[in-house]
Amino acid sequence: MSTLPHQASLAPDTGHRPGESVLAQIRHYADDAPTLARRWAWDYLRELGDGARHDQLAALFALGAAPEGPHGAMEGLIVGKLFGIPEARLANPLMKIDPTWRGKTFDADTGFNRLSPPAKYALRAVAPLYGGLRSDGSEVVGFRFNHRIDRAAIAPFNQVRALDYSPAEYRNPSVRTFPIKRTRDEIVELLPGLYLGRALLTMPSGEIRLIGYFALREFSHERGQQP
Repeated sequence: MSTLPHQASLAPDTGHRPGESVLAQIRHYADDAPTLARRWAWDYLRELGDGARHDQLAALFALGAAPEGPHGAMEGLIVGKLFGIPEARLANPLMKIDPTWRGKTFDADTGFNRLSPPAKYALRAVAPLYGGLRSDGSEVVGFRFNHRIDRAAIAPFNQVRALDYSPAEYRNPSVRTFPIKRTRDEIVELLPGLYLGRALLTMPSGEIRLIGYFALREFSHERGQQP
């Protein structure tokens, strides 16, 4: 069985796009050690986010495939900070203390977000009229969405799984401090069971603006299994 090298031993990234050769190496090792490859990719995405390497994240997103999944509960990772909107100056320090977001759960064509319990109280301050949160075991769930395969709303205009928070029946908030209803998430698959997502916000002017990245992975691939 192949053993994944430490990130420091990676060959220089000489592909046409930033991150291309790294992703190729991860995909190569995924053939023999899929669980380790997913963990390595997860750490790599975290590292890119911590370094605000938006160019490399954008390149990886362009290299991703339109996923058949995700299916069921997915573990979530906020990749770096929010950017591109004034509200990020308030949100980023709070997320550093407690990210609150834990992931997403997908049904056939709908889904919802999972949050840590303190989110229920914090969100009362920014979206007091939203009544869609409910407790579910050790988590709080809400902010429902529909999802489907669609063309990306902004460059690189690849095929993605698009998450739509706008349906009226979900009553998602659209206040300036928490405009979930005007948010569209787009997800691509980097490896089987591991996904890179980006959050897009429709501004009052109609402009669609990229405001952040996130990652998702299947719990079953990362816990309680041998490589």
